[in-house]
Amino acid sequence: MDMIKCNTDGSWNKETGNSGVGWISRDQRGQLLWAEARKVQNMGSPIEVEAEALKWAIDTMYAFQYKQVCFESDSQVLIQMLRGEEPVWLTIQPIIQDIQKRLQQSSGYEVMYQQRGGNMAADRIAKETSSFENNVPRLYSIVPSWLNSFVEVDKPFVR
Repeated sequence: MDMIKCNTDGSWNKETGNSGVGWISRDQRGQLLWAEARKVQNMGSPIEVEAEALKWAIDTMYAFQYKQVCFESDSQVLIQMLRGEEPVWLTIQPIIQDIQKRLQQSSGYEVMYQQRGGNMAADRIAKETSSFENNVPRLYSIVPSWLNSFVEVDKPFVR
């Protein structure tokens, strides 16, 4: 089975207390498999939102029974924490532990750092949540029109 790529991102708004998480999974040709967006509240920092986005994506791909997934985040500090290269902040320790547990259960899963330029679709998904009126997640299997150009921009980074 070919490796699936799943980019994740978070959008944090300190003023409103509303944040958003999003992820997008694609096949080796860069074609959309799934994308999901959700508004979240009571997140204390940008890295907490980034960690929640990654955890949610990993849990969903696991539930969908995908076996080979490369998860990418543009939060270099988060990836370094997961690899043991940076100390884990106490505020996100429970989320980090959940992510690490799921990664141990799924030998075909890996996490990587991806620069912002290769994570534009996930970034756009996370920011789209600011237009949501509630916290109900939105799951997409077809690229919505507001996301199409970002999926195209990211394609060179998928292969």
